[in-house]
Amino acid sequence: MTSSDWLTPVVLILAAALMVESVRQLRRRWVLVKVEGASMEPALRDGDEVLAKRTRRVAVGDIVVVAAPDPELGWAEAPSAKPASRTSARRAKAPWWVKRIAAGPGDPMPGSTGTVPPGHYFLLGDNPAGADSRRHGPVPARLVLGTMIRKF
Repeated sequence: MTSSDWLTPVVLILAAALMVESVRQLRRRWVLVKVEGASMEPALRDGDEVLAKRTRRVAVGDIVVVAAPDPELGWAEAPSAKPASRTSARRAKAPWWVKRIAAGPGDPMPGSTGTVPPGHYFLLGDNPAGADSRRHGPVPARLVLGTMIRKF
């Protein structure tokens, strides 16, 4: 067997491994989320898809992707950093919400006399008919997946 006989399969295997790693890296940095409902109209409509960049750097006015709140508890903080309950496991697979940041930590909460607690954001939909922080309270910053870069 000559070196050229085994060189081609090795190059193909390396190219495939490089492609797999590239896709893995892209998925760690970017996420595509489908908009459901009318809460972000007119900016985003039901069925639109948004490309979001995973980041913790967000600002007031940004459209962000966040973990959906529990229907009864809202965005209540878990008692520990690594909760072991079934609710926490289910929440990790929760659907994503797309909302706009209306206020950051220390800012006045819209429609309230209080301020946004440290480490939280107050989210609003562009359409007042949707559910957002007015119903579920401020979202913990750790539940923000990232900011919208583009809609499709």
